[in-house]
Amino acid sequence: MAVSMKTEYIDVPGGYLCLNVYGAEKNSNIPVLYIHGGPGGNIESFRPMAERIAEDRTVYLYNQLGCDENSHTGEESLWVPERYIESLNSIIAAIGVPKLHLIGRSWGAYLAAEHAIRSHNSPVISITMISPLVSTKIWIADAKQRLAELGEDCLEAVEQCEREHHFDGRYYQEIIKKYDDNFRYRLSTVTRAGHAATPLKPKTASGLMVYRHMWGPSEFTCEGVLKDIDITGSLCKIRVAVLLICGEFDQVRQPTCEYYRSLIPGSRMAVIPDASQTSYLEQPHIFYWTLRNFYECF
Repeated sequence: MAVSMKTEYIDVPGGYLCLNVYGAEKNSNIPVLYIHGGPGGNIESFRPMAERIAEDRTVYLYNQLGCDENSHTGEESLWVPERYIESLNSIIAAIGVPKLHLIGRSWGAYLAAEHAIRSHNSPVISITMISPLVSTKIWIADAKQRLAELGEDCLEAVEQCEREHHFDGRYYQEIIKKYDDNFRYRLSTVTRAGHAATPLKPKTASGLMVYRHMWGPSEFTCEGVLKDIDITGSLCKIRVAVLLICGEFDQVRQPTCEYYRSLIPGSRMAVIPDASQTSYLEQPHIFYWTLRNFYECF
């Protein structure tokens, strides 16, 4: 069944955003807002799942400022978490519904959690945190553990590059590719799931600038403004329902996801088998029903 899609333009601090709206907005089921990862990523990989979810509820998606060809990136001084939290708040206000589910992936999960921690009288009644960024220190520790699984030579080479601050070399780039293929986007799994025609869209030129400024040269090396992020001590303040999702081979390792779950009162957790950070593409059927079963509680 084809799902309708329209675009709205929302003013946010620092510019405007294009809000994609999937499905009928008058649907009686509680709508969903998806927040992509990065920083500097985009919504493209989630579109197939958004279309499926939109068969029975409205789904909203937006590319964050600086993440597509149509948005003004602004000055580097504005590329800070506070700006993106404010943008999320503006989007939620513009949607204007009495109840709303949030889905955040990676960096997007951090933004969703910050909204839930800080906002009072928000329409958000649940957040789903996919492969969540909660603490940069823990993220990097997980990434280094995953690198070691690829071989001690990979980990040693990365640490040498970090000491020398040399990230453009062929070997470092090859390690990024190997890491991504195992822990971010397992192409063999996606192919079996029938989504080979829906690859991850590379970051735009501006999105890559945002990523490098806020994060760094790779998932396992953080030198940007997010290097000191840590909201583990605030997770106990979340008072909405929470579902944490990680893949079996996720760069956010299962023990880490379980640790975060233990810090959020009443939260749930699901591990998607034979999947990495892009579980909604790698195992779409399992992901969809995991999410749907969670939403049936509301």
